[in-house]
Order: sequence, then structure tokens, then C-alpha cells
Amino acid sequence: MAKELLFQKVAIFVDAENIEMSSLKHHEGRTDYKKILSRVGDREILRILYYKPAYKEISSEFEHFWGSLGGEIRRPTKNADTFLVIDAVTMAEKIDVAIILGGDKDFLPLVWYLRSRGCRVEVWSWPETTSPEFQQAADFYFPLTKEFVMSAGATSSSAREPKASRDNNASREGNAPRETHPPRGTTKQSNPPPTQAAAPSTNKPRPPKNNNRAPKSGNR
Repeated sequence: MAKELLFQKVAIFVDAENIEMSSLKHHEGRTDYKKILSRVGDREILRILYYKPAYKEISSEFEHFWGSLGGEIRRPTKNADTFLVIDAVTMAEKIDVAIILGGDKDFLPLVWYLRSRGCRVEVWSWPETTSPEFQQAADFYFPLTKEFVMSAGATSSSAREPKASRDNNASREGNAPRETHPPRGTTKQSNPPPTQAAAPSTNKPRPPKNNNRAPKSGNR
């Protein structure tokens, strides 16, 4: 690694989608930008540019955090890579070092151009998603590790506990609902068993007896 000169003017170009998706996929956590930027050292940072398409959501908390670092956010409507390339080419004459925070191989021609203009090019990315060709094309490659990942638990510690978890905790503490019993002196009524319908009778009804006999005649 070449020695970092104190008076180098640095511009940082952040390919947000590449960095953040790689962090979630391979390390199951969010990228710790503050810790990453601290590794720039005492060099003079002129610009910190963050590129993310407009259809991707950015929270107000992150916007405030990024502003506190002195960074800028670029929100192109579609392809953010084009904006990154244009900015880097435009600033090539004003900076000593260009740090590309991302491992997209599509930036390979940009690396060649910046080096041809006398800029030192550093690629900082997750090695799992960065091709060896892209790593070797830069003047210096800085591999990001688990050290630069914020754990998921740290970001969700203030979230409310799910209802199912609260119910389970209540049962462990002896707060489970108790069975209710009828008052003393009363008996618990049980539902009568369902009555079965009587089977239809197969016996034919007998005709009624005729008790009205014909009167006997007195004359024979």
C-alpha cells in the first residue's frame, strides 16, 4: 500500500445500491458509513457524493445523518451510475484521489480514465461482490469486512415487542388467564344430549271397531 499523503484532496463516490445490497445479502446488516469514512484518515475530503435512484426510499433520518457528515445526495430518476461517472470525470482535474465506494465492474472504464488524468483511484467494496479484475485495476483496493456492518439488533432495539412475544412472557410470569368457576351453591349446568328423532313406524293402523250394531227386529 502506498503511503497516504496528508494534503491529498479526496472525493468519495458512493454507489449506494451496490454497497447496501451486498451488505444485506452477504452480512445480513446495514452498512456503517460513519466507520467506513473514518478510514479516509487525515486527508482533505472535498466531496462525499451518495447516489441512489429516486424510486428508492431514503429515510429522513439518513438524510440528516448524511448531511451531518458533509455529504450530498444525488437522486437521478433512473440509472445512478451515469451521474456518478459524470461527476467523477468533471472533478478529475480538481482532486488527487477518487474513492469509488462500490464494486460494480461497469466502473472499470472510469477507473482507467481517472488514472490517465493523474488521479489516484481507490476502490472500497465488499470483496464477495467485486471481481478480481476491478480490484486490480485500481491503485489501491480496500476490502470491506464484517467490521463495517451494523448489526440488525442494534437498529431495531427500539421497536415494539410483537404481541405473540408479550403473551408468551405473560404466561411465563404467571399472568396467564385463570379458569372461571360458578359460585358456590350452584351446579354447573350441562347441555342436554341431543334428542334423536323417532324412527318411523312400519305397522299399518288398524281400522276402528264398529260398535253400532243393527237393532234386532221384533217381528220375525
